[in-house]
Amino acid sequence: MKLIYSALLILLTLCSVLGQGRQKVIFDCDLGDDIDDAFALAMLLTNQDKLEILGITTCYGRTDDRAKLALKLLYDTGQDKIPVAIGRNTSQNDTRANWYAEQFYWAKDFNKLQPIKQSASDFIIENLKKYPNEVVIISVGPVTNMADIIDKDPHALKLAKKIYAMFGSFYIGYNTQPTIDPEWNVLVDIPAAKKFVNSGANIVYAGLDVTAMVKLEKTKRELLLMRQSVLTNALSGLYVLWGNETPTLFDPVAIGMMLYPELFKTQKVNISVDDKGFTKINQGKSPNAEIGISIDSNEFINRIMKNYLLQNLQR
Repeated sequence: MKLIYSALLILLTLCSVLGQGRQKVIFDCDLGDDIDDAFALAMLLTNQDKLEILGITTCYGRTDDRAKLALKLLYDTGQDKIPVAIGRNTSQNDTRANWYAEQFYWAKDFNKLQPIKQSASDFIIENLKKYPNEVVIISVGPVTNMADIIDKDPHALKLAKKIYAMFGSFYIGYNTQPTIDPEWNVLVDIPAAKKFVNSGANIVYAGLDVTAMVKLEKTKRELLLMRQSVLTNALSGLYVLWGNETPTLFDPVAIGMMLYPELFKTQKVNISVDDKGFTKINQGKSPNAEIGISIDSNEFINRIMKNYLLQNLQR
């Protein structure tokens, strides 16, 4: 009996140690607009040896349709246990957000999994309080959910271990030239963006400075198509529905800053958001942010391609 008890104790201890080795993450996204959100979610799913995905939350526009996309991808790849929470639907207040994106057809009428009843903001707050200073939030859409969290509990985001956000343009714009642009995730909800940068949370920004140059070229897309796995078939199908040529993988870079910090150079600065959606660096003020300023984009692409190709997620 003592031997059995000792063996159980060792097993429980081992499970605890292994559990502590995986970083807890919550993925906040606007799946269905640009194609990069799907590639970012796929990147998370292929790194579950390192990451414990507490949940996926959807933000901006038709958040229920975005949730269906996430649920179908989770179902098809056998990841049913990962909860999906719907954020506040903003499509009635913003004509840019009130459209049925072509990618939504991939999951139209899907009903084999359902989102949880809890709202995205409540789900995030609950997990931050349950696991203080343990959870990393990956924010790759407009920060509407983050603003809702701040409105409900101004201290909640400070409980995050770190937030990696695809957000902003600090030295480089969309054309990779040294002219900054009002970046999309900021521009479409400027009031939320202002709340976010002033939240006091520990935020690392993957802005256009480290994302605009990360392109998935044709040869790489053909490899994904030929791989013929459940996950790569989903990515290829969503790419076709997206309907453009070469994707820029903005959103996976935010995850890359967490998983592969050696591929990046960052800078601690003070930033703010102006009324036109520009992210400004305020010289001489105490830092409130860490921003990415360079990336080894070739090595980053090589690593995420390896993730996509050397997996066999399925039901």
